Parts: sequence; C-alpha cells; structure tokens
Amino acid sequence: QEKSAAKKAGQDKKAKKEKRAASGCPKKPQNAYWIWLSENRDALAKEAGTGKGSVVGKLAGERWKALAAAKKAPFEKKAAALKAEYDKAKEEWKKNGGGAAAGGEEDDAEEEEDDDGEEEAQ
Repeated sequence: QEKSAAKKAGQDKKAKKEKRAASGCPKKPQNAYWIWLSENRDALAKEAGTGKGSVVGKLAGERWKALAAAKKAPFEKKAAALKAEYDKAKEEWKKNGGGAAAGGEEDDAEEEEDDDGEEEAQ
C-alpha cells in the first residue's frame, strides 16, 4: 500500500511538473551556491575521490560556508542578475495571462513550500 501511495505521489509530481513546463512559466534561476557548485563540481569530486552526489554535496557545503565573502561576491552578483532577469520574465509572463491561465499564484506558493522541505531534508 505504501508503494502505491509513493507511486501516485510520484505521478502527481510529474504531472504538476509537466503542467508547469507547458504553461511557459520561466524557471527559477540558480542561487549563488549552485552557480559556484556547477563551476567547481569536477574539482570537488576529484578531491572527494568519488562523484557520489551526497559526498560531493557535503564537501561543497563545507567549502561554500568557509569561502570568503570576497570570493563569493562574483557568484552572488551573477545570481542577483539572473534573479532580476527571472523576475522581469515572470512579470511579463503574468501580464500575458500566464498566471491566470495556469493558476500561477497557487503553484508558486506550493513550490516554495516544496523548496523549504527539500532544504530541511538535506
């Protein structure tokens, strides 16, 4: 019974993701950490001795926290620019009726809750 519930939850999540993609809503940009990680993942994986996501993620989190503010600045600047671009695209999408047609406000609220849950799980 648990398997069927998990399978249904997976299907619901997939359907929601497909609906959001079909709506044309712009995707949220990466934050500074994820931009930094995408540029440094290979070096971190080599240092960790494995490409396993959990190991690399743990090492990356430690390195990001220890990174000096001056070294984080370019990534934060890039993330802020991407966020501004996203906000502009999102407003344009809403003006063109995207938010009303797909129920955009409700999806955003649910997505933010999902994001918080993922952060707590890590």
